[in-house]
Amino acid sequence: MVNRTRTWRWSAVALALGTLVCTAGLGQLAVDMSCVQVNDQGYAAVTWNQAVDPAGDFEQYVLHLYEPSAGLVLETYSIPDPTDPEAPAFVNTTYSAETTELCYFVVTEGPAGVFGPSSDTLCSIHLTADPSLTPGLVDLNFNSPRIGTSGVPFPEPLAVEFLDADGNWLQINSIADNGGMMTAQYALQECEGDLSFRVTQLNPAGDCTHVSNVAGSQLSDELDPDPPVITAVQVDYALQEAVVTWEPSDADDLAGYIIYLCNGGFQMAIDTLYDPAATWYIDMNSNVQSYIESYNVAAFDECFINGEPDPGAASPYCASSLFLNASTTLCSDQATLSWVGTYNLDSEVASYHIWIDEEMPTGSGNWSGLQEVGVVDANTNAFVHEGATFGATYKYHIVAEMASGLEVLSNARTLEFSYPGAPSFTSLRRASVSDSGTVNIIVDLDPNSNDTHAYTLQRKRSSEAEFTDLETQEGVGGMTLMYTDYTAQTDESSYSYRVRVENFCSDSVGMSNTAETVWLRGISDFQLLKNTLHWTPYAEFPGATAGYRIYRKYNLGNATELLTTLPSTVLTWEDDVSALLYSPGDFCYLIEATDALPGPAGSINYAFSNELCLQQEPVVWIPNAILIGGVNNTFQPVVSFADFANYRMEIHNRWGDVLFSTEDFATGWDGTYKDQFVPEGTYGYFITIQDGSGRYYDRQGLVHVLNGE
Repeated sequence: MVNRTRTWRWSAVALALGTLVCTAGLGQLAVDMSCVQVNDQGYAAVTWNQAVDPAGDFEQYVLHLYEPSAGLVLETYSIPDPTDPEAPAFVNTTYSAETTELCYFVVTEGPAGVFGPSSDTLCSIHLTADPSLTPGLVDLNFNSPRIGTSGVPFPEPLAVEFLDADGNWLQINSIADNGGMMTAQYALQECEGDLSFRVTQLNPAGDCTHVSNVAGSQLSDELDPDPPVITAVQVDYALQEAVVTWEPSDADDLAGYIIYLCNGGFQMAIDTLYDPAATWYIDMNSNVQSYIESYNVAAFDECFINGEPDPGAASPYCASSLFLNASTTLCSDQATLSWVGTYNLDSEVASYHIWIDEEMPTGSGNWSGLQEVGVVDANTNAFVHEGATFGATYKYHIVAEMASGLEVLSNARTLEFSYPGAPSFTSLRRASVSDSGTVNIIVDLDPNSNDTHAYTLQRKRSSEAEFTDLETQEGVGGMTLMYTDYTAQTDESSYSYRVRVENFCSDSVGMSNTAETVWLRGISDFQLLKNTLHWTPYAEFPGATAGYRIYRKYNLGNATELLTTLPSTVLTWEDDVSALLYSPGDFCYLIEATDALPGPAGSINYAFSNELCLQQEPVVWIPNAILIGGVNNTFQPVVSFADFANYRMEIHNRWGDVLFSTEDFATGWDGTYKDQFVPEGTYGYFITIQDGSGRYYDRQGLVHVLNGE
């Protein structure tokens, strides 16, 4: 039977100490508290030891209940006859032990005025389970059974227990009893669920166990895995694709990783790895050959949302690849390398190693194997490789050695070291003098030469020792180049020409044949009426000089006529012009040298000399008398090698009067003046003639007039 009495004011200090005045003998009616256990309904079951009663004074137990935070006795319960006298107990169904801790002590009563000493005080263990401010953790707060009392904390630790799915309580922590409030944390292993916790503590006597209320609620794992530490963004040497490596996350419920591609401040998920053991990823769509690629990685646990992974945060910064640029120039055996990257990795760069692989010759597939050609410190981002072999291909890549010992590979760059080939031949087809006296040079290029070359025309006068450059043109296989030398004085000298071939390296790689123009000279024999020609030989047709053709024109530009063809060994010739007395006397000659081989189109290849013009002086026969009525009755000169278009004759008397004049060389003076014969006597004549080259000649003298009638 239990009698309940509500008492509102006791001394909290006295209660805490558990002391009441005892009039019985020492130890008589003394009790010790055993345990306070909170049952499934949230009520506290209090147990204590049977009172010491050798005198037989026991009448009842008085159980006092108080709340330590307020220091107030809430209830007293009289228990005269416990159900089990040897193990007294009481279940408090009035106050719930799930909202706060409740403390108890017992006083034994005997006959009127007889009280036993107050027992020690024991409190129920009140446990709360709340989500921690740190996602993924549960904060468990609970009190010591000795909280708020002067009792010494129990030596036994408090066991924090978790109810598993099979209904078994599993110890998850052990906390030493500090006599006050204590805290433990539980890392959620479940994504979400109705979790239950309790705290127990073994009574020092070992006869019972303190048990707290069961705390818990619907809790979810808000703790995301920590971002993986990216160790490298490599470039796979064989595939030339980006490979991201990282340190694995240490989350117990790790389920996989999400790979992000970083670009312009944005991160785009490109793949999901449902493998918690994964520590690398190869991006088969990367552009590490074109620019720096940057990546980030986030881990996710088994707590999916709507069937999709719920990743944690990635690293604050994206990690980047090592990007290599390489360049060379035509004709150079040097490669200039520069690189950037390896940003935001977990280790600093200690040094850079430069590696090459050589294919000799280019396109053969005969690679020599990787070899290191240089090492630079971490502050250097450029390197010049010298001494490459022309005709070979080199593949370059950089290895960044990190302070951690890890090696990070760059993309590979391939450079071909080529040297422009030389044409098999350069043919100077001809050097021919034009009508204006310039020299036209035609050059045929090797049709099988695919490289562009510079072709420089060089010239040397016959009296000079060295060639000088005149003009440079660029050409490629099969072209025909044409040059004109405007400064040549072809009437004064012959000229030699050749073409020097240079590649883009400014190296001389060939020379054409040397052509020498025909220089024509001659003299006129006024007595024998012959023009004698002689000329220098034409040198170096692509074939050989087959012979010479001699052309002549006269009468101030009449049509050119072929006079003769001579073998190549003959370099002089006489032209007998005695049959051309009535020509103007101007004779212009050309020598045409011909090639033994045809030109590219099958036509005759030729080269002309300078034009040589020779002038036969006019020949004038003038009679010294005329006989009126006789046979020689007309005064008319006979003129050869003159331009009769510019002819004038005048007859004067002794006083200077003009008796007769004519501009027609076919008209003579018949000895008359105004249709009357002049008296016999001596008269003067004045004749002006012009030769074929435009020179004027004056003839004057006396003619005697005789009258034969």
